[in-house]
Amino acid sequence: MKNKTLVGILFLLACSLLLAEDWLTIYNEDLSLVRSTFDIELTSGRQEYNFDQITARIQPSSVIVTSKLPGFKVAEQNYEYDLADRMAVLGKYLDKEVTVYMEDGSRTTGILKFFDYNTYGITESGTERFIMVQAGKVQTIQLASLPENFYVRPTLHWGLISPKSGKVPIQLSYLSGGFSWDVTYNTVWDGKKLDFNSWVTINNRSGRAFENTNLKLIAGEINRARDTYLRGGGLEKMAFSTANMAMDEAAPAFEEKAFHDFHMYTLDQKVSFANNQTKQLSLYSAMNVSAEGRYEYEIWDDAVKSIIKFKNTEENGIGVPLPKGVIKVYKKDTDENMEFIGEDRIDHTGRNEEVKINTGKAFDLVASSLSKDRRNISKTVSERTIQVTIRNNSNEEKTIDVLYQMGGNTRIISSDIKPQVDSNNKATFLVTVPKDTQTIFTFRERTQY
Repeated sequence: MKNKTLVGILFLLACSLLLAEDWLTIYNEDLSLVRSTFDIELTSGRQEYNFDQITARIQPSSVIVTSKLPGFKVAEQNYEYDLADRMAVLGKYLDKEVTVYMEDGSRTTGILKFFDYNTYGITESGTERFIMVQAGKVQTIQLASLPENFYVRPTLHWGLISPKSGKVPIQLSYLSGGFSWDVTYNTVWDGKKLDFNSWVTINNRSGRAFENTNLKLIAGEINRARDTYLRGGGLEKMAFSTANMAMDEAAPAFEEKAFHDFHMYTLDQKVSFANNQTKQLSLYSAMNVSAEGRYEYEIWDDAVKSIIKFKNTEENGIGVPLPKGVIKVYKKDTDENMEFIGEDRIDHTGRNEEVKINTGKAFDLVASSLSKDRRNISKTVSERTIQVTIRNNSNEEKTIDVLYQMGGNTRIISSDIKPQVDSNNKATFLVTVPKDTQTIFTFRERTQY
């Protein structure tokens, strides 16, 4: 009879799990929204119910519990996180009897008066002597039982009012830390085109596994009132493999759309996450993007940068919102093997915006800046000359964009090379340096205070 009852209970639990469904929306900064629907078995009237299928990083104040059953109410809710560990259990046994077994086989029974990581203070039963027991030499502590108000995992304790007995459909939602996502863009550069592959890396450090979950990702900066306990986890990057570029027709794919002032990416298949797991999914199909290689030197900087840049347009073979992440660049050597040539981090980049990838310092290009001939024209006006020196130690001619960000009250009054000045008062000098030579040019600026 007992076996039949046990089988029946397991069957009901299995059916309940089959009816359960989760939705997970992950934001950029250690934040996720968890939504679940499931049935629970209740009796008519008020009762207590423990629900422990939640994350360890839940924000208790964000919990919303509802039901489509008319008359259902949540009278009370507690978040229980007083988990059963050694120190917490001993805290509940202060002024109660315990038995301590030592490594040498001796034992002491008495009332526990205090404890810390080094010592147990016990008033011995029968003698009333107060004994200080060295914690490091204790083998076993015997207690009468585990206190009832302990939980083996984070738990929501509800006081529920049900209008009837039987299965009640529940909708639960809450915010949680512990999930993060980032994008890695793996690209191959041939001098004119970037083979562009994008991978979403998702980390689950929430303390709970999710099975067959509906997944959405939100790209954008959500404004939040910060909680002091939130903590971020580092992303575990996964190795690049050209074999992973070819995606099967049945592989999961994200559908992108604008949502409020952000962008949302919805996965077209359900996905599972084990706790403490890092998972990668393809974000966009492979793209072939037209780009150009440039050299840039920002005045006062210490190096010439090797840059690959492109405009995020359909005409260039892309034209999709790019969530923030790291762009890794590879290049094929003469032996047909891929070699890594640099990486850069980009912010959220919308359509029609420029993407600039700094792959590193140009080895054979050396540049320096010098300010000289400063003169005060009046109390509010000054002038100075800036000299730029560029050496090209390579065996081919190089063209460098020399960039100079001026203040709002500064203008260039003379220059050896005519610059282009944009709307942000940033000047660009296009400088061509023959192989194995040095080029020096100057310009003079005037600033009015």
